[in-house]
Amino acid sequence: MAGPPAPAARPLPLPLLRRLLPLLLLVVARAAGARAYFADWGLVGGRPSQPNCVDIPRNMSLCHGIGYTQMRLPNLLDHDTMAEVSQQAASWLALLNVQCHPDTQLFLCSLFSPVCLDTPIYPCRSLCEKVKMHCEGRMNKYGFPWPDMFKCDKFPLENDMCITAQSSSDAAGEGGCRVCNQVDTYENILDNFCRADFAVKTKIRQARKTKLTCKKAKVLKGGSEITQQLRRPVLLLEPSDACCEEMTRNSREVYLIMGRNQDSKLVPSFIMPWGKRSKPFKRAVRMFKKLNCSDPKLVSTSVIGGDAFPTNRAAVGNNGHKANNAGNNGRRKRGRNKDRRKKNPPSTNSSSASTSASASASASASSTRAKSSP
Repeated sequence: MAGPPAPAARPLPLPLLRRLLPLLLLVVARAAGARAYFADWGLVGGRPSQPNCVDIPRNMSLCHGIGYTQMRLPNLLDHDTMAEVSQQAASWLALLNVQCHPDTQLFLCSLFSPVCLDTPIYPCRSLCEKVKMHCEGRMNKYGFPWPDMFKCDKFPLENDMCITAQSSSDAAGEGGCRVCNQVDTYENILDNFCRADFAVKTKIRQARKTKLTCKKAKVLKGGSEITQQLRRPVLLLEPSDACCEEMTRNSREVYLIMGRNQDSKLVPSFIMPWGKRSKPFKRAVRMFKKLNCSDPKLVSTSVIGGDAFPTNRAAVGNNGHKANNAGNNGRRKRGRNKDRRKKNPPSTNSSSASTSASASASASASSTRAKSSP
């Protein structure tokens, strides 16, 4: 037996509706604002509500081993395929290797390979601003502006639903011994070389508190005004880098030391044992004589490569790959031709000899005919 019919929905009284109307408008406005905010990242409007979870590949050096193994796809930069993600992420590996801020990898990977959750977690605006503050100057030095896709005002203010900065220090390095804890990446060494006023190869004879007295040095870079000082350098450490004295005391190591000239005082900004076994170190040192640090374009090509730090998708696209492949094919062809020349030198000589003999015979025949003619 059917129950009694449900009562018809009664309209809200007009006074109550007037009270609720501002609240309803506020909810609608906030929802519209959220859609407009995330629309720029391509997370609404045609995107599936559930992202795909994919493994971070080993060849994605920027983010592999960051602390989680799976990322969401599409990512927060609107990259749809892993091929596109890996290609674009590789271009930013140079910024990571420059070591301009300890949270650079955290910021980049939160966008390129975000952790796979139903709700996207963005980097906080404060994290973006810290990384930008320390890295934008390095990028500008090499002719690359801070890209629009990393505009910090796009990211949420600090709250429980965004990724905050993890490092308490603003400078890359361990604790206060940043000068003595440099990473031996090719980009970091050349970046420090170009920013330094001097560079020497030397041993440390005596280390006392904030003063390092060196033995006779080989000068790799230095202006004429400090040439005399660089022959046997006396280095003055900043108070925050005084712990370098303990690391270099009684050491027999040969060091690469770079730094600044401050009021005729040599202040080191980079101290690293001479890395005889490190391939990036040896490669960077070989570039010292060739590198013209006054030319930003040349430096950007030598230090970070021509396709680093793209400002948009087209910066490193199919055209770049075609050009690279063409260059590689050209090298392969030249290599094959060289091998052929090495394998068949006699045939080439015999061919030349036969050609010369034919030419001589033709010339003799022509001369004979000319003499015999009346």
